[in-house]
Amino acid sequence: MLKNNALLHDILKRALRCLRTTKMAPFVFLFFNVKSFSTESNMLDTNIERPKIGLVLAGGGAKGAAHVGVLKVLEDKRIPVDFIAGTSFGAVIGGLYAAGYSADDLYEILEKMEWTENLSIKMPRNQRSFRRKQDDDGFLVDFKLGVKGSEVTLPRGLLTQDNLRLTLRDLVKSMTNEQNFDRLDIPFRAVAADLETGLPVILDKGDLASAIVTSMAVPGLFPPVEFNKKLLVDGGIANNVPIDIARKMGADIVIVVDISSSRLKKEQINSFTSVIDQLTLIMTNKNRVIQLASLSEKDVLIEPDLESIGFSDFDKVLDAVPLGRQAALKVDVNLDILSLSHDQWQAYLHRQRPEKVAPPIIDYVRIVNSSSVSDEVIKAHISTELGKRFDSYQMSSDLRELYGLEQFKEVDYKIENKNGQTGVAVIATPNEHDGNVRFGVAFEDDFDGKNGFRFALGYTALPINSYGGEWKAELNIGDESSAFTEIYQPLTISSGFYTYSSVFAKKFNLNLSQEDEIIAQLRGNRYQLKLGGGLNFGRWGTLRVGLQRSFNEFNGRIGIPKKITFSSDSTAITSDFVIDTLDTTTFPHYGLDFKLSYENGISLFNGDDKIDTIELSGIKPFTWGKHTLGINYNLNTTFNGLPDELNAVELGGILNLSAYAPGEIKGNHGGVIAAIYYSQVVGSSFLAKTPIYVGATAEVGNLWQERTDANLNSLLWSSSVFIGADTIIGPIYFGAAFGDDGRKNTFLYIGQLF
Repeated sequence: MLKNNALLHDILKRALRCLRTTKMAPFVFLFFNVKSFSTESNMLDTNIERPKIGLVLAGGGAKGAAHVGVLKVLEDKRIPVDFIAGTSFGAVIGGLYAAGYSADDLYEILEKMEWTENLSIKMPRNQRSFRRKQDDDGFLVDFKLGVKGSEVTLPRGLLTQDNLRLTLRDLVKSMTNEQNFDRLDIPFRAVAADLETGLPVILDKGDLASAIVTSMAVPGLFPPVEFNKKLLVDGGIANNVPIDIARKMGADIVIVVDISSSRLKKEQINSFTSVIDQLTLIMTNKNRVIQLASLSEKDVLIEPDLESIGFSDFDKVLDAVPLGRQAALKVDVNLDILSLSHDQWQAYLHRQRPEKVAPPIIDYVRIVNSSSVSDEVIKAHISTELGKRFDSYQMSSDLRELYGLEQFKEVDYKIENKNGQTGVAVIATPNEHDGNVRFGVAFEDDFDGKNGFRFALGYTALPINSYGGEWKAELNIGDESSAFTEIYQPLTISSGFYTYSSVFAKKFNLNLSQEDEIIAQLRGNRYQLKLGGGLNFGRWGTLRVGLQRSFNEFNGRIGIPKKITFSSDSTAITSDFVIDTLDTTTFPHYGLDFKLSYENGISLFNGDDKIDTIELSGIKPFTWGKHTLGINYNLNTTFNGLPDELNAVELGGILNLSAYAPGEIKGNHGGVIAAIYYSQVVGSSFLAKTPIYVGATAEVGNLWQERTDANLNSLLWSSSVFIGADTIIGPIYFGAAFGDDGRKNTFLYIGQLF
């Protein structure tokens, strides 16, 4: 018997390669089977120590899903993996496989993964606090600039890692609590890069989910991760195919899955995502070539053809899996020699996929908080019960809720043991800035001489105290100009009860009508003060009540001399009940938006206007596949007084009887009900891949001066067809509308619709 097992293995492997190319192969293979050298019997018998196999999984974004197809082939051929070294997405697949998941498990994870949510600029909307959902009102874009003192700073990444880290943490914790990667079911290494030096950093211990996310922190997309006083980013820039790492771990043979693609041609670099793809290829190519040059004949190189899938095509991850499988089957002659017998494979699986470890019983919860938010506020959002087994999914849900407050740069947790007790430390890292700035634009044009434009600038400072209070201000400039500021202050650690105070100022034009004809126009200034309180119902709704004081000043503009002025003021008690569970306010697919508002005019402070008003509005979308049908409504009425133009409601414009110009229909009673259908035809919601929709609306409604005038015969109808795009500056709609009496128009609309 040969004593050098690695040499024996190499000789047999070379022999098999040669035999495949000769006509004598069937006879010689039969001979080997008779002599019991096949992989089903003694070649890898327990009496012969088999060579250790290292699996190297390269990075490449969404292309990395091909690794799952390769793993499936390895399992089908009963090929063991003794070590795994992975970079970027290779670290995702490799880390989860090392934790005990099978190839089939990984495919199911990829299938269920919500990539748009996990790779997003902020927490998914249904996991944000109700207060943060209200940031979507108006037309400010999601992109935020940080403000620190007098400086405005760009974010260090377009996306956040927190969503993905928590998702991966749930997956890892359901399999293992191991902190030493050498003691995982398969020893594992994740590769990151030091942003200061560009050198590789090997992650071999600590929190596995955090190590995986650090390894795929693509510069520019994700902010760098602070680790041991270093700023770490995606390991691809330092070592994208970590063959040397697998060898250092003890691998005699390496199976390398290289998912690199050839660099793009000039004409192919035509979008933000293609630029990211090209930069990634340039950064990783040099170290890749060096690593591949170290391969010997006994090693196996698998190169899936992934030209059809880009680095950021996470909507195509499942398409990459069969491509990985196909590539592995092309080199099956090199893989077959590594197969185990049935019994050996079962013994290997028993070691590599042991029974899941029961979660620990938690004795204490510790808050590690360096932010200005009170520890009590953080702890109020943690529902972990002492004396019971740790629930990682519930903890992730709690942390998502905390992160959804947007008062922290990062929220995380770790299981720890102190003085013989097991606890969980909740770690809250403060924001790097005092507040954020947002911009927005809105534009509408009917291509018939009527158009409008507004530009908005918003600022939010949070938290301004230990209970998470905030100050918000917004300025709008355009055909209607306004300014708004508000102080919002939670009264309880759970952020349930709160108070608010606000000031609002607006410049606008007021049309005076007679028998539906405009006879004059005034230029108005409105000033409004509000003071009140409310109650948040978790993340789904709020009820607020307040006292509102309004002042109006008017000057003649058209049809009335400018020197003629008059004013009015009013006092009212206002109340709003709002439900908001929409997934998005641009092109919603599920959830509900509902608002009921009541304003009761009172004589306090000698207010002139004592009109009461009620408004009911909302949208309910229903989605199947890529198709969505939404029911949109806006209904209003006034009572207990004599309403005038100040109390009038306006209709016209898209979804408000689209065939009519904005503000063309005015009255005090009525509204509109609309059905809107849209289907996504191009793009996705990830990065700069702008989703494009085609759709249509059917609308019916009207406004009447007197409630007794309302009747079905005087209802107006309108319909439209449109193309919509969910862009970085907000939703864009372009279409044509048709209505009563042959009325029709064309419209272009930029800005928030729902």
